Parts: sequence; structure tokens; C-alpha cells
Amino acid sequence: MSKNFLFKALLGLAFGFLVSCDNTTDDPINQNKTTNTNNNGGTPTITGPRILSKIISGGNTQQEFITTAGVLEKGIFTDASAPNSFFTGTPTYTGTKMSKVKFVGTASNSPGYEFNITYDVNGRISGTTSNMLTGSTIIGNSDYFYTYDSAGKITKIMEKKKIGTVTPTYTHFTENTLTYSGDNITKVVSVMGVTDSSGNPQAGSSLATTFNFTNYDSKINPYTTLPKTFFLMYSLIHPANFYNLSANNVGNLNFAYPAPAPAISVNLTYQYDTQNYPISDQTNSASYVYKAL
Repeated sequence: MSKNFLFKALLGLAFGFLVSCDNTTDDPINQNKTTNTNNNGGTPTITGPRILSKIISGGNTQQEFITTAGVLEKGIFTDASAPNSFFTGTPTYTGTKMSKVKFVGTASNSPGYEFNITYDVNGRISGTTSNMLTGSTIIGNSDYFYTYDSAGKITKIMEKKKIGTVTPTYTHFTENTLTYSGDNITKVVSVMGVTDSSGNPQAGSSLATTFNFTNYDSKINPYTTLPKTFFLMYSLIHPANFYNLSANNVGNLNFAYPAPAPAISVNLTYQYDTQNYPISDQTNSASYVYKAL
């Protein structure tokens, strides 16, 4: 059971990368077919504050962020695991803080995740709990523990999991260790394994995946126009997306999975506007669409 769970989890890691980079879906999000141009994907030129609205690839919307007055209401991602399916995150706020995020997929094999977030007196995330769902049925839950460095950056996130609804004790863990260069995440080592009932990792049970994020530019990462907490919760599901939390734009993604899963390496390129925001890749096959604030 333990090895089977870990193998399925690794497939989830690969799935997370495909959600971000897939361009094969026939029908774009919200059925809005958009042709890329050199002018913010066809939107008017924005010279002041902005917020990311869409990412379009191959003429199809791959990611869409619904906002009102600069507040994120929903994030929609193309789900590469099934045709014409999506993975949607909906945040809830307590005051100005994001206190909950619920992710739901439309594919029949896509689980849902419901995160509850707490903060310390300094406004940093102090803990997170989550439920894994099939429909409205809870099939497991997790507790997350955060470690910060002296600069306030998250360096480690330990997830202790309870798989199933019968056993009320911990069964598995995932530990994500983050490495930085300045304000960019350059590496995440994600270790998965089995725990005892108290949540202590058991020797010899773990598998490690290494995500390298390198060749950053010096321009503005469009994801930083949206709440970092939302993408942190998304990365807890799919650690291949931790680079979304960086200040600048990543140039190379290199993921080393345990055998027999193959390694993945992808180069990314950008064209920028005069405000240093990406508006497309070098081939004009992908574009970033913003809303003025």
C-alpha cells in the first residue's frame, strides 16, 4: 500500500507540471479563443499597475485568474490529465488574509483539496490543514508545518498525512525543502515516505524528487501580481510549480524523479514590455494577458 501511494503521488508531481505547461487542450477556458499578438495578447497597452488575467498558449487559454478590484476570486488551470477538463482554485478571505483555498478538478480521476490557513502575529503562515476530497467525501487529511529562515523565507514545509477515513493516525509524509538565490526559488527537494502513527518518518521508506529552477531573468514574474498564498497552496499539491513564488522569471525547469520516471528539462523564453513584464515567449506562441488596476 505504501509504495503504491508513493507512486501515485509521483504521478501527481508530473501532472502538476503538465497543468502549467500543457498546450494540447482543444477548447480553452471559458470557451474564449484568443489569438496572440505582440500587445499583451490583444489587450490595450498597460503602463501602470496591473494583475495577471490569462496565460494563453497555442491560441488556447491555459490559465485564467478571475479578479475584481485586484482581489483574486478564482484561478482556473487547464488539466492535462483529461481532455477539456480544468482544475479550479477558489480562495476565501478573512479580512484581507486568505484563510481558505479549495481546489476542485472536473476530470473524473481528479481529487479535490480544501486548505485552511492560519497566520502568526507577524502575518506569516503558521500552519495549514487540508482535506483531500472525492466529490464531497473526505478521503484523507494533512497537517503542514513551516520552517522560516532569519529573512522570513520559507525553507521547509513538512506535510503529515492521514490516508483514508478509517485510520485516524498519520500514515505518510511529504517534506519540501526550498533553496533560494535572492528572492528566487532555485531548488525544491520533495521527499515522500511512510510515518509511524505519530507522524515520524520511517527510515528506508522515502523517495526523493528534485526540482531545479534556474536561469532566472531580472524582470517581473507575472504571478507576483496575484496573492502568493494562493500559489503556495497550489504548490503543496504540485511542487513542480514552486517557481511561481519567485520574484523573477525562470529560464530552465529540470525535474529529476525517482526511477523509472524520466527526468524532465524545459527551457522558457520571454519577450517583455517597457514596464519589464513578460508579454509572450520568444516565438509568440504563448502570451500573458493583464488587467489594469
